[in-house]
Amino acid sequence: MTAPRPRPLLELWTDGAAGARAGLPGGWAFVAVAGEREVLGGQGGHPATTCVLMELEAVRQALVAVEAKGWHQRYQVVLVSDSSIALQAASGRFLPRPYAAVAAAVHALAQTLGAGVRKVRAHAGSRWNELADARAASARAEAAIEARKPARHGRR
Repeated sequence: MTAPRPRPLLELWTDGAAGARAGLPGGWAFVAVAGEREVLGGQGGHPATTCVLMELEAVRQALVAVEAKGWHQRYQVVLVSDSSIALQAASGRFLPRPYAAVAAAVHALAQTLGAGVRKVRAHAGSRWNELADARAASARAEAAIEARKPARHGRR
């Protein structure tokens, strides 16, 4: 009997960006990498949020996308982030109290997908981390523009 072939690696590089104070615009992004090439990405933002929430949202969105595509069945999924809090939430080691619901959702998804975690240093020149960071910053800038637009009232 032969040993099962190891599944190829799918790395989910995630990042979040927000202002120094709660309530400012923020953005999140992820880059899914298989075989040293981007196979999927996503980004979004919120007009009033926190950095921790955006880090968690980046991980959540990446895991949701992988689950929707069923890639966890053919890939070994690894979350890669510069956020200790997001990785600790994914592994179930820490659920930050103000964000317990989203952290618990991240942990449940990571368990369902059998995702591992790997920490990287921020702004250390890692290609995929820098790309996720740039996309999160772009999403944050877009959220800031949207937040400044006057609210529309009524129907047209």
